[in-house]
Amino acid sequence: MANEEADKEKKRLKYYECNMTKTEHMTAYIVFAVVIAIVFYIFYRNMVVSLIGGLVLAVFQEKNYAGDSIKKRQNRLRAQFKEFLEIISISVSGGSGRSMENAIMDAQHELQMIFNEDADIVREIQLIVNDYQRAGIPMVQGFKEFGERSDVDDIQSFATVYATIDGKSSDFGYIIRQTHDIIKEKQEIKMEIDTGISSAKSEAYTMLVLPLIIVIAMSAMGGDGGFLGVLFTTLQGRIAATIGIACVFVSYILAVRATDIEI
Repeated sequence: MANEEADKEKKRLKYYECNMTKTEHMTAYIVFAVVIAIVFYIFYRNMVVSLIGGLVLAVFQEKNYAGDSIKKRQNRLRAQFKEFLEIISISVSGGSGRSMENAIMDAQHELQMIFNEDADIVREIQLIVNDYQRAGIPMVQGFKEFGERSDVDDIQSFATVYATIDGKSSDFGYIIRQTHDIIKEKQEIKMEIDTGISSAKSEAYTMLVLPLIIVIAMSAMGGDGGFLGVLFTTLQGRIAATIGIACVFVSYILAVRATDIEI
């Protein structure tokens, strides 16, 4: 047990890499394969084609999902880091006389109350504090390494500022506060954009689902030999179904890329 805790403590994640487990990858692949197979079956009414289409396209969709998981984790870490900056900026500003090291160590305990112990920011600050207390590694070096592993620009900017003012400025409290305010304003702007994007995504996904609902409804009205019988039984119908399903997937890709905005 002690060895497991030590390994966990020493684990330093690279947030620009996918940290999903094999089980999570497999679960995501199975879910996407089933969903895509259902979409294929709605248009083709052929189980073999549906299974093959689902199994093949799920490979690409799972990779996209893994890539999205990296961005989501980085965004979550960015938001958590903003809380960390809020804590230390209050601690070192206003002429309190507290050092950055003491402020960071105090922030570690406050972060544990705000988030859980498994939160990325809590674990990372613990690593920096432990390296400082046990190995004498300067915290400024710890934040530099953290910024490189996180690939989050806000963390990298803070690490650069910290390295610049460390031991060289008596106004580091004011500088840290200004850094916090700039990063906070940037994240507030990003949150406003994300809110608009979420609304646009909801509308786009609704429009993508509507054709599927229409095909299902029309099929249910008269069976496969009814309104859409030609779609499932003739060559022209198969071609039309292929064009339709291609439009669905292309529209999905365009909707995702159009709402993928970096700030």
